[in-house]
Amino acid sequence: MSGQLGLKSESTWGTAVTVDTFVPVLSAKQKVEEGYIRSEGIRAGRRTRNPATLGRRVLGGDVELELYNGSVATLLKHYFGAVSTTGAGPYTHTFTPGAHLSKSLTIQTGVEDTAGTVDPFTASGAKIESWKIGGKVGELAKTSFSFTAKDMTTATALASATYSTLTPFSFVQATVTVNGSAVASANDVTLSCTKGLRNDRHVLGSRLILEQREQQKFEFMTEIVADFDSLTLFNLAVAATQVTSVLTFSNGTESLTITCSGQVVGDPPSLENQGIEPQTIRLDHSHASSDASAITAVLIDSETSAA
Repeated sequence: MSGQLGLKSESTWGTAVTVDTFVPVLSAKQKVEEGYIRSEGIRAGRRTRNPATLGRRVLGGDVELELYNGSVATLLKHYFGAVSTTGAGPYTHTFTPGAHLSKSLTIQTGVEDTAGTVDPFTASGAKIESWKIGGKVGELAKTSFSFTAKDMTTATALASATYSTLTPFSFVQATVTVNGSAVASANDVTLSCTKGLRNDRHVLGSRLILEQREQQKFEFMTEIVADFDSLTLFNLAVAATQVTSVLTFSNGTESLTITCSGQVVGDPPSLENQGIEPQTIRLDHSHASSDASAITAVLIDSETSAA
């Protein structure tokens, strides 16, 4: 198979650029709705529907990737909004929640047809609206995101894909701590974000949307599935305690560490088994003083920038 996924930050929202960052992709589902508008006018003697005309064009997609030890800095910038890069070989990229105005991507998906031709679908003015990063026992770490876009075309030439030397993080390289203590029996963890961008800004005179804008607070949540080892985590929820959680993926050289502050929420463990019971702990991330105190991600790898 010769499918591919590439992306690049745009200088101007909605003006497509040639993608130059490529990562192996698990799935890329594209969405195009042409918004057909059909006349309901009554015509004598007619039983079939009237022809439709094109209306609002709605575009987007869902992408799932393995979480690699490189070629992810640009993606993380669009996950969070703000980034600062320091150091040199390796580089340290620090991501915090930031404004998404005029920050957009060109995303090109290449899909091979039955004749062996890889057809390009190039989305411009793309903004990531929600995303997840997680690890599960027995699997490689994964990340996924959903996006909306201004427009999509098949007329742009397929970019030549080149890949850095990439190795995905595995569950063995993942750890999670809550309130300063490792959740030793954790077997599944997912950090998710929903941004609440307004993406339906259609106006008179155009089929395409205006730039997606922030309309709600970003919502960051962590969900941890572990054995019910004690009442410690549940008691944090009862007390509404503000705690720190740290999710880390590290191979000893490259790493991604996400430090969050928030409150533990969720239900007590159930009684459903003869032996060990599982518990699901959720953390709702927030902080009274700053967005960076609520969540900050630090990526250490060989990428020179997150442009």
